[in-house]
Amino acid sequence: METYQPLRLGLLPLPLPLPTTVSSLTPNPDPNPILDPLSLPDPDSDLDTSISDEEPVDHFDWLPDPVLLLILNRIGDVKSLGRCSLISRRFRSLIPLVDQVYVRVDCVIRDDAATASTSANQTRTRGAGIFSHITRAFHSISHFLTPSRKILSTFQSSPSTSDISHHSPDEVLRNFKDLRHLQIVLPDGELGLDDGVLLKWKAGFGSTLETCVVLGASSVSSKPENPNPSSCNKTGEEEAINNAILKLRIIWTISALIAASSRHYLLEKIVSGHETLERLELSDKDGQGVLTMDKGQLEGFRASPISASCGALRTVVPALSVKLWYAPMLDLPGSMRLEGATLVAIRPSGSEDLAGDWVLDAFDEPYQSAVRMLMARRNYRIEMNSF
Repeated sequence: METYQPLRLGLLPLPLPLPTTVSSLTPNPDPNPILDPLSLPDPDSDLDTSISDEEPVDHFDWLPDPVLLLILNRIGDVKSLGRCSLISRRFRSLIPLVDQVYVRVDCVIRDDAATASTSANQTRTRGAGIFSHITRAFHSISHFLTPSRKILSTFQSSPSTSDISHHSPDEVLRNFKDLRHLQIVLPDGELGLDDGVLLKWKAGFGSTLETCVVLGASSVSSKPENPNPSSCNKTGEEEAINNAILKLRIIWTISALIAASSRHYLLEKIVSGHETLERLELSDKDGQGVLTMDKGQLEGFRASPISASCGALRTVVPALSVKLWYAPMLDLPGSMRLEGATLVAIRPSGSEDLAGDWVLDAFDEPYQSAVRMLMARRNYRIEMNSF
């Protein structure tokens, strides 16, 4: 029978088998050895028996680069990666190889020139205002990606905005050479909503808008413990939509499309500057809207130049086919109640699939349940011109 004694190598204890006898190592071993006290060192002698003071072992040096890159990809956050680049030359050389990056915009830096121009020109379009908001938001993250000692002082103090140089989004991400998955989160949504109003959207883009789903409600509240079944989730003639309600829903839809096309315009240089990119998501902290682009859509974006809207910093929204569902009141599983619940599915004109899985999968729960319940109701078809 073999016994095992752990042998420590680096971080991993490896069990190694030892023979039950040591005769092969020492001839004629004494089964009952007796220690000779005279052979032990004299504690009063000058012999130095203390452990040598060696430098501590950096266990990261034992990790191969692929493992270290796996760890850095799990970090993802661009600010944390900026800190990591200051640790050592090895870390600094590996940061540009990270392929999954998460950019969280913490604040919007006030652009005095843009503010003055906006005040002087009240006719500026809504789309231009939205893009100006997004562009200023990107300015606040640009200084985290410069691999220098100045970054450390930025994290340790709160410099004034005048100390932060402004860069375009493509300059912010230019140090990453093998970027495949990019997620950017803005500090808030572009759409100003009244208290209690729900408006969420998700849009898929290639070189132009391909899909968009909008979910809205005039108010969100908690349903009573014992709701009246006759007043909830009504069907039939009671759910007919009047002109005033329809007009507001169209405004919601157009506002969401302008916000989405403004974000799309912003991504042109980022996409063209990172040919390895396979997945891109641009969302906001409020959870208001999400723009997504998969590998095929990114390739289409690079292949076909975008068409910018005249007088606004956004891409042109093509002619659209729209399907709209409406419910005066909708009780969701759990405790949420939506009043004036509205679902809008949007695709370019000529598209037939306006109620597929891409609509059902647009939102997480509990809003996915709202989408499913609304799609079981009467719908309205609308055609919209390009704008």
